[in-house]
Amino acid sequence: MKFKINKKFLFPTILFILIIPAFFFLLKPGYYNMHDDMQMIRQLEMEKCLKDGQIPCRWSPDLGYEYGYPLFNFYPPMPYIVGQVYRTFGFSFVTSAKLIAITQIILSTFFMYLLVSTIFGQIGGIFSALFYTYAPYHALNIYVRGAYNEAWAAVFFPLIFYFAYKLIKDGKCKNIIGIALGYAGLLLSHNPMVLTFTPFFLAWCLFWLFVENKIVLSKKIFKEFPLFFKFLFSGIFALSLTAFFTLPVLFETKYTQVESMFEGYYNYSVHFASISQLFFSNFWSDGPSVWGPNDGMSFMVGYLQWIIPLLIVLFSAFLLIRKKTLDRKIILSLFLSTLGLLSIFMVHNKSTFIWQIFTPIQKIQFPWRFLNHTAFLLSLSVGVLPFILKKYFNKKVSIITTSIITITLIILNLNYFHPIQSGPLTDEEKFSGKAWNNQITSGIYDYLPKTASTAAKSAAIPYIDNIDPKEALINMSGQKKGTDWLYFNLFLNQDAKVTISQLAFPNFEITDKGKKIDYQIEPELGRMVIDLKAGDHQIYVKLQNTPIRIVSNYISLFAWLGLMFYLLIPLWKKLIFKK
Repeated sequence: MKFKINKKFLFPTILFILIIPAFFFLLKPGYYNMHDDMQMIRQLEMEKCLKDGQIPCRWSPDLGYEYGYPLFNFYPPMPYIVGQVYRTFGFSFVTSAKLIAITQIILSTFFMYLLVSTIFGQIGGIFSALFYTYAPYHALNIYVRGAYNEAWAAVFFPLIFYFAYKLIKDGKCKNIIGIALGYAGLLLSHNPMVLTFTPFFLAWCLFWLFVENKIVLSKKIFKEFPLFFKFLFSGIFALSLTAFFTLPVLFETKYTQVESMFEGYYNYSVHFASISQLFFSNFWSDGPSVWGPNDGMSFMVGYLQWIIPLLIVLFSAFLLIRKKTLDRKIILSLFLSTLGLLSIFMVHNKSTFIWQIFTPIQKIQFPWRFLNHTAFLLSLSVGVLPFILKKYFNKKVSIITTSIITITLIILNLNYFHPIQSGPLTDEEKFSGKAWNNQITSGIYDYLPKTASTAAKSAAIPYIDNIDPKEALINMSGQKKGTDWLYFNLFLNQDAKVTISQLAFPNFEITDKGKKIDYQIEPELGRMVIDLKAGDHQIYVKLQNTPIRIVSNYISLFAWLGLMFYLLIPLWKKLIFKK
């Protein structure tokens, strides 16, 4: 009996085996130190929201010293939506956090393979996917910075490019939906990456429009207007799918002290990288980014990540001199290398004039975040190498050369794909004692409501922080608390001002025995204060939706229902025809 290998799955299987070293550490027990050590508590807050029926999740009750703040009203939820899937299957918070990272590595690899194999062939797909996976900045995001949201944004870069390419080629509706879903994933992963990725996406689309003769330089720029409207619809649909998140970000950020996230240390001008750091240094550590070239972390592009594209450029120049023409695939690679070089330029301080002209990009805080695009674009560009070697030499040279480069790539970069510090850790240890306090106070000013002049310096007293006058006698009973609400019965022996252990934020409402009552906002911590008469009270505090949240929720609801309807149409057709 002969064993036949299904060629359809051969290359993906080889690719999967080759990327196992990139996430092998994450399969081991324990946890590791990272800069953004908030993955587990964000997952906890997401889980509490869903169990409490706060969908979509907006208010995180434990953060800000347990006064709560509107984390997921502004912080993209994608990694924690994925993490909740693992939590549903019973995985611990520690394991779920690591599985989020493993899923990111696998998806980014195979989406890159999907894109490149479609254009440069399967060997090129494997080659580019491995360059993408083993880019040093990829390791930095996962194992040093713990920048899960930023890493997840990189999952959707190749997916968006793929569906845009397919849409320009065949114009099919499924590709419009694909672009929309890709951009929706990007919007729900990392807002700044949407801003910086979009110009490269537009450049990609324009390239293929010219190549496919669907855009011409004439009085009428677009030869095929329907294609333009297909792209426009995909963008609108992506915004509709994510409206529950994107619209509050756009219209309600003004209620928080978000300015602190772009001042002082977080100003973009502090975090440029030098030529040496980008191209020549192999320094690797888990320190901070600082002013000047003495950063405690690495911003290397990766030796092979820039050397191989450079060699392709030099060989292309040689071909152009000899043959006076270049294959379309080589031209595409040169175009991508140019875009990759531009993204590197944005990391260097010589690009300051661009940052000053296009001020919105200053919101990304760290110029070295452009290395996400560098890793993507340069990894995409090297996919042409197996094609070049096969066409201008032979198949054997192509296989041997790409194999040697692949092995060298993994050997050179594998040392980055594990944490510098790690150890045993349980959920209970992470959610208690000093570890708990560190998490609930980290980033306490990031989304602090503007009604507060300072953040809390100590933990909230459950339900009631203060009574004025202090000599007033109270009796409290029936206390209940959810993620964005709290309830208690209260007896006062005299009139008093009661300070609720809850920060004010639009639209918190307070009722007493079912009747809405007014409240003041004390200026220090921004807590809600109510005037109560002597006697019995039933106090219920609840975060209600603002008009923009209501509208955005309904837009997303109808968009997702429409998507489900579209996806179910083929199934319905099959059932109808069977009958």
